[in-house]
Amino acid sequence: MGTLLVFAQQNDWENEQVIGINKEKGHAFYIPYGTLEQAQLGYVDGSPYFLSLNGMWKFNWVKHPDLAPANFQEPATDVSYWDDIDVPSNWQLRGYGKPIYTNTVYPFEKNPPYVMGKDIPSNFTKNDLPNPVGSYRRDFEIPENWDEREVFIHFDGVQSAMYVWVNGQKVGYSEGSMTPAEFNITKYIKSGKNTLAVKVYRWSDGSYLECQDFWRLSGIYRDVFLYAVPKIHISDYFLQADFNDDFSSATIQTTLEIKKNGGKDGGQLDALLVEKGKDLNTARSLFSIPMTKVSKNGLTQTIISEVGAPKLWTAERPNLYDVFFILKSSDGNVTEVLQSNFGFREIEIKDQQLFINGKSILLKGVNRVEHDPYDGRAIGLEMMQKDIELMKQLNINTVRTSHFPNHPDWYRLCDEYGLYVVAEANVESHGMGGDKDGRLARDPRWEKAHVDRNVRSVERDKNHPSIIMWSMGNEAGSGSNFAASYQAIKAIDKTRPVHYQGDNDHADVESEMYITIGSLKRKAKSEESKPFFVCEYAHAMGNGPGSVKEYCDMFEQYPRLIGGCIWDWVDQGIARPVPGEPTKTYFAYGGDFGDRPTRWNFLMNGLTTPDRQITPKMQNVKKCYQYISLKSHDVVSGKIEVTNNYQFINLKKFDAIWELTCDGKVIQDGVIEKLDLESGCTKEVIIPFNSPDYETGAEYFLRVSFRLSKDESWAKSGYEVASEQFLIPFDVPDSKVLSLDGFGVLKFEEKGDSLILSGKLFKVCFSKKAGTITDYQFNSMNLLHTDQEAIHGVNVETPVVYWDTLTDKKVAGPQLSLYRAPTDNDLANGRGIAMKWNQFQLAHLTHQVTCLDYKQVNNKAIEVNVHMVSSTSASYHINSHTKYTVFVNGIIKVETTVEPDDKLGMLPRVGHILQMPEGFENIEYFGAGPFENYRDRMDGAYIGRYHTTTTDMEEYYARPQEMGNRSEVRWFTVTNRTGNGLMFVADSTLLNFSALHFRPTDLSKANYPYQLKARPESIITIDASHLGLGSAACGPLALREYVLKEEKMSFKYEIRPYNPSLGDKAIISRKLVPGY
Repeated sequence: MGTLLVFAQQNDWENEQVIGINKEKGHAFYIPYGTLEQAQLGYVDGSPYFLSLNGMWKFNWVKHPDLAPANFQEPATDVSYWDDIDVPSNWQLRGYGKPIYTNTVYPFEKNPPYVMGKDIPSNFTKNDLPNPVGSYRRDFEIPENWDEREVFIHFDGVQSAMYVWVNGQKVGYSEGSMTPAEFNITKYIKSGKNTLAVKVYRWSDGSYLECQDFWRLSGIYRDVFLYAVPKIHISDYFLQADFNDDFSSATIQTTLEIKKNGGKDGGQLDALLVEKGKDLNTARSLFSIPMTKVSKNGLTQTIISEVGAPKLWTAERPNLYDVFFILKSSDGNVTEVLQSNFGFREIEIKDQQLFINGKSILLKGVNRVEHDPYDGRAIGLEMMQKDIELMKQLNINTVRTSHFPNHPDWYRLCDEYGLYVVAEANVESHGMGGDKDGRLARDPRWEKAHVDRNVRSVERDKNHPSIIMWSMGNEAGSGSNFAASYQAIKAIDKTRPVHYQGDNDHADVESEMYITIGSLKRKAKSEESKPFFVCEYAHAMGNGPGSVKEYCDMFEQYPRLIGGCIWDWVDQGIARPVPGEPTKTYFAYGGDFGDRPTRWNFLMNGLTTPDRQITPKMQNVKKCYQYISLKSHDVVSGKIEVTNNYQFINLKKFDAIWELTCDGKVIQDGVIEKLDLESGCTKEVIIPFNSPDYETGAEYFLRVSFRLSKDESWAKSGYEVASEQFLIPFDVPDSKVLSLDGFGVLKFEEKGDSLILSGKLFKVCFSKKAGTITDYQFNSMNLLHTDQEAIHGVNVETPVVYWDTLTDKKVAGPQLSLYRAPTDNDLANGRGIAMKWNQFQLAHLTHQVTCLDYKQVNNKAIEVNVHMVSSTSASYHINSHTKYTVFVNGIIKVETTVEPDDKLGMLPRVGHILQMPEGFENIEYFGAGPFENYRDRMDGAYIGRYHTTTTDMEEYYARPQEMGNRSEVRWFTVTNRTGNGLMFVADSTLLNFSALHFRPTDLSKANYPYQLKARPESIITIDASHLGLGSAACGPLALREYVLKEEKMSFKYEIRPYNPSLGDKAIISRKLVPGY
């Protein structure tokens, strides 16, 4: 009896063995031109053999493959009623379906290679949108001069899988969303109108290898074009440089693949080399070879060309050349011209280090995910240029294309501007990482897909000098498929090292991510022959990252450490209308579209904002990554040691200036003579400042700045590339004590719950039950004012005042504050230190005065002593003692000692919070600035005198959190438009402060900036100490030296009235109050 076997037809898009049908093999990216002049201009639309298909297409979208329109590929099918969609674009950002942000959780049932399973949680978006399909149609006409040529259609990027038809005939299939899909459509086209149809699937088996930490988006999101080549044409080429020992001469090895699709034998191929931007008359010939031996199977040929005195390419000096290939027919006519960027550059690993052109290189890097807040992954040239210019301005020299091949233009820009590239393949199966038996990296059925994605990445981009390392993917497990990928890469390109953090055994460098400083030091001292690369560090989510400098110091100190890449470049926010205010936009993150699963705002971890605004964390990175080191062991004499840490640039390229300041005011400045200082050299420079007339109690700082002496492609002349500030320990006379003569005597009276102290010009009121200042008037102006009903929280029997952070009216005077609105690092995705702060209700302290007394020191001063127990409903307690010394001139000296419980592990802050009435908006301070800074993120924030406003101290964070802090503050003022207000002066300990229109709990309650409602008052925080930022959202906690422990702590400061008649703020801040 026979057996009938019935096999269900497996979909191509659910078959890991089908990664393409009729798809051309990977090759170098090129555009054919008609003349040498066209190729040099590089304007693709000027090529007679290029036809862009970008623009408006007809579009149909359905949520399930079974609902996709039948026969839509037939030219006779009417699609005129379909919607229009722009190509390139992601259809979710054009109103079709939902963007989904998920990190490691697949948004479909995990059952590779299948994507249509229904065993998923009920809230997953896929339940409503099982597998959307976009059907695209457009017509095109073939130019007449394309007769007798082979015509190819090129898709730069389509996610995640597609079928292609021309004139109703199926051309092929492709998956692998981040590298080109090309099809030879010569036999499918005709003269006149042609119809192109594309069916795109949102999910496919390829999606298992595209589990990156980004928005899951779909569609034809990169360029689509046609190009035409002669019957005999250059189908691929690979340019490689080799050098003599001192790099004074080089050879170029050109490996060519010539294809023959008919046509006449004969003709010639010439290759020219010319410096980028130079006249073609300066071109030199590399070779000229006859096209007489091209069989029907094509020809592969390698030619060696010698070049004397080449200009070398590095990120610091991106000397770039054009290589032109000119193909001529047997009758001498030019049939094809190709252009390629070329840089003379050699990469070598030896002595545990990475060498480029013979110099050991330190990678000062960043990870970059392609993202546009309006267009998703359909990123345009202008945004790419903005990114690369900002990176260069921040001293970044390396970019990792995390975690997939980027748009081809990105690599061209990196060649031109000068950035080292770690070029990553489109392989990430993070969602399979916890399933040891099913990990795709070990499954032989998935080898083909792993290898193909790596090979196509290498083939497309192999000629870019900016690429110094291939990366086989990210967080995709380890196993035989990466061993095979490594071998496949090396079969193509032996000139570059290979990286893969997930499987260091099959890589040329050792790599880890989010490594601690301690572990990094152990790696640095290892005798392992491979150099060590930190592929991700300093997770920049929200208000962070901390301790970038400590990592950079390690990179500088240990040769085996070749650097690292910060995670990551840009917040991946999508612009969306503010609810209820459609004319305004905000930047949405995961879950905002009803998308599930989601990791919420875990993709908002960029150094820059979605719209590429400068942020304080960028300023910090710029300082940490600078190439010029400035130190001094005798700054009083003006002696500065300058070290050139560039590898290929002499410092004479820069102008250097200096300035001497007295309490933030420039009193001398000058220009430093051009420094002829080669790489790695150190020179002592004497800054010729004159010893100033020392002002009593003043601080003197020397600031040295190096700036571009001429325009660069990424910045104008005068742009600062490196700087340093030095405190000069001059023997300055001690500050003078303020005289209290002429102010009369200090009066006091008790009135009910209040203790009122007054002088000629001021009145200050203490609440005995609140234990703090409720009102402060100077010249009859309220500088601190509490409405009586604001003390509604005082319990008459127990004298407890509630500092209720959820109500609108507060006691105005200083109150103990230990809470900050949790940063993303504090929250650490629900596992951070903020969980304990919330558990113990640290945001909601109640204060019980256990003792309040006062004594008159003399007729010029009165001490008010407040002993208090502050506690939360979760039984967290802090004992504190604050002594207020009120002087007859209106100055109040505040001295506080706190003793907290030992339950939290670490505190967010220790200090006071107070509020000033509406209208006190203007801020001036003498401290670290001008931008926001914290104790482990203040590099580049120099001590100076800065002006800002309460409004401008607000920083943008996608999810509101702690913001606006300034460190090492000597004094600050908060004044109204007439200049009247309060001055706060540090005593023995420098202060942290912020001034915002929000309380900490206003920030912590909001999920988006648009939800913040600015209060009219100015909310002032004054901190003796503040917890470091760290990078615990994905990485280490703040380093031990930046942790704020629960231990006894004391701090002092003064509250002083200020008006312009008192004179310069710096001068009056130096005058000491009498010590009693």
